[in-house]
Amino acid sequence: MSFAEPDEWHAPATYWFWHRIPTAEEIRAQLDTMAAAGFRSFQIQTRLSFPLADYLGPDYLDACRLAADEAARRGLMIGVYDEYNWLSGHAGGRSVDGRDHLRERHMFWSTTVDGECVVDGIRAKDVDYLLEPGRNWVFEGGVIRWDDWEIVAALKRSGESIVDVTADAVLVQASSDGCRVQVGGHDYVTVFVAARCATSRMINYLLPEAAQRFLDVGYEPYAKAFGGHLGTTVRYVFFDQPHGCFFDWAQRRGPIGSSLMHAPSIVPEDRRTLLALVDDVGPRTAAWRCAFFERYSAVGIDSFFGTLSGWCRDHGVALSGHEVLGYVSSWDPASTIITEDPRPNFGTDYFGLDRWRDLTAVDARNDHPQISAKFGDSVARANGRGGCMVEQYFARTVTGSHFAAGRWELTLAALRAQTVRHHLLGARQLLMHAFWLTDGDDSEDLFRNPRFDFAPGVNFEPWFGHHGAFAAESGRLSEFLDVGEPLGEIALLYPLRTSWACGPEHPYGRHVAFWAEHLARHGYEYRLVDERDLNIDGCRTLILPGVSVIRDQTTLDALTAFVDGGGALLASGPLPSATQHEGAVDGLDARILRLARRYWPEIPDPRSVDDVLRPALAGHPHLDADGPLWSRRVRDAAGTRIAVFNDEPRTVVVDIRPSSLPAEVTRWRPESGAVDPPFPLTGSLRLTLSPGELACLRLTDGPRPVPPAITLTAGWTLRAAGTERPIDVDRGWEQQGLPTFSGIGEYRVTFALDSPWPSWDLILPAACDSAVAELNDQVVGTWGWGPFRCTIDHTTLRASGNELIVKVASTAANHYYAGTRHQNGTLEPSGLVAAPVLRPALSPFPGPRHA
Repeated sequence: MSFAEPDEWHAPATYWFWHRIPTAEEIRAQLDTMAAAGFRSFQIQTRLSFPLADYLGPDYLDACRLAADEAARRGLMIGVYDEYNWLSGHAGGRSVDGRDHLRERHMFWSTTVDGECVVDGIRAKDVDYLLEPGRNWVFEGGVIRWDDWEIVAALKRSGESIVDVTADAVLVQASSDGCRVQVGGHDYVTVFVAARCATSRMINYLLPEAAQRFLDVGYEPYAKAFGGHLGTTVRYVFFDQPHGCFFDWAQRRGPIGSSLMHAPSIVPEDRRTLLALVDDVGPRTAAWRCAFFERYSAVGIDSFFGTLSGWCRDHGVALSGHEVLGYVSSWDPASTIITEDPRPNFGTDYFGLDRWRDLTAVDARNDHPQISAKFGDSVARANGRGGCMVEQYFARTVTGSHFAAGRWELTLAALRAQTVRHHLLGARQLLMHAFWLTDGDDSEDLFRNPRFDFAPGVNFEPWFGHHGAFAAESGRLSEFLDVGEPLGEIALLYPLRTSWACGPEHPYGRHVAFWAEHLARHGYEYRLVDERDLNIDGCRTLILPGVSVIRDQTTLDALTAFVDGGGALLASGPLPSATQHEGAVDGLDARILRLARRYWPEIPDPRSVDDVLRPALAGHPHLDADGPLWSRRVRDAAGTRIAVFNDEPRTVVVDIRPSSLPAEVTRWRPESGAVDPPFPLTGSLRLTLSPGELACLRLTDGPRPVPPAITLTAGWTLRAAGTERPIDVDRGWEQQGLPTFSGIGEYRVTFALDSPWPSWDLILPAACDSAVAELNDQVVGTWGWGPFRCTIDHTTLRASGNELIVKVASTAANHYYAGTRHQNGTLEPSGLVAAPVLRPALSPFPGPRHA
């Protein structure tokens, strides 16, 4: 990775909308424009304006190959967007062409009146929002027709019991619009029926053979077209919102908000448990609903995503993409934009689905803060990765308009602010929606006119000339944060089983939203965690946000061990009262309450939350700001990286308190790629951030207090002339009883070293005339002349009992001139004539050892 020049995994990526097959000149020109704007990767996506008959045709695939050739020349990376328009799986209708049994199949339910039940008035709620173009895209001829009706189960309440009366149920009428079932001799029976949508281009995602067909007709043509680019220029495949349609019907009742995808593999062995999907069946309700959705999710996830993952692995590319996400555009995982109930789409099991991905991706809508990036990063980390790709799109919210008309009024400042927030919440890469081939015409034909198909096309915005600076900053911020590990002291449990058992009407969504947003806005580092792998090692605080249903006793044991180990368990909203395996459990809520350090029955007051959470900041650099501030702190090998962003229209002052002093702070500048020299910090660092200002800092430990030098004055002995005697080292041996000795005198001393330091300089201020120094049986310095200095690594030294030997070789003068007139009565100084010194080394370069 390079901070100055972000790579293709960190710099922004973009969808490249093709509204028709581009010419060779258009491909080259638009790739030049894309690269100049700072995009390092792209995905080709055909839209509803693209002729369906041309999708995956030879001319289209030739254009894709040319785009790959040209991308390789420019050093750009490609991801394969795997579908026509979106809703991955149908390959523009090719997956089900001639394979009617692979078309989507759904389960409906109805309750008998006078022994008969009816299912009719079926409509696709999500496709209705897409108007006539969407209906013609999803359904052949734009109409919904059903066939191949079957009875799945017929269940009757009899007091506290549920009776399976399927054998008495008879399908008396089946048509393209619905069916009628009679259950003779029984009243108030709930009948579950299933049918195949005969006109839908969408596949049955519960069938592995449907996913395999999608690979055969959708992925393989791309693999052949890209050839040697697959695995090199083309690095990953991207799926987008694969789901069976969300059908409603006139007789629907109960807590499930739409039809369910159907295959025999999802039907439980005990069909009576299906009644829990429609009614409250007493203490078993939560357990039966959880058991169904666990099975339903696993079948869908493994059948579709597992099959895709195997193909990608075999072809040397990564699998990425995102499912329908309940939390898009919100902090609330129960606040959906496509359907009122996200459970029918792979059961809201975001953590489980991510097991099959190599690169986590999420969806984000419009430019307000939301949980998407945090959720994506959390599920990635739960599966041994980290960071995510955030697809960012814009929908119109003007009264009287339509969401597809988009946001042509988007400013680059708003896009930049949203992107910075995504990075601070865990995004590795922005995936822009989108770079356009053409901006369409003056008609108001939604979807078919590119101009009103989720605008803006960023390259048609007048501000696009400034996009390169934005892209560079985004990539650098991502590079800056991606090398570190987030501080993970706070964990927020994702209430999957509460979602399965209670649905989006349960308050768990509001409680997750409160905690997720409060923690993000107030600088607390946290992650969402999955109950199946309750990864709370290293966490100081675990939060249960409106959790009503937990998995089983293993979860309770994990919570107990967490609290016994000193962790703080916090809870708000409903407390657990049931488990997936047992259903309602008497006293479970009281047991959780006893474990909790703090419990709020309703949405907590933010001030009371901060009082409890403040200990989670201990031991880490802390931020105090005089206004709202987005931030992220991650640990790298040597310190803490901090990014702060002022998203307010006024100046915000922030004080950054290092966890220990002295410290050093280095400023990394994502706007330019420069890294300032480090400077010392002996207290808090005060930053004044203008509106929109982003600051990236790295805090490391500063220089430790330098221990004092040690002058080795006392305790010396000298071995010379066949004897060993105590000796002073501030005057030569010729003045201490050895006036005529010339030769090598061996000085010896033992000393302690109380102050640790990485390395020390040994200095002999005056030695007459050459010397060798040994420390703890290791030669550390040899000098024929001065300066007599060497650097000693701390590994050579001991806290006590260090033995230093200095062997000094004198001249021969005192020996040969003794008693003669040639010395004029003056002896030559010999040996050490000043006390040796150990001084903490302040230079990274060692002194001379040999001369």
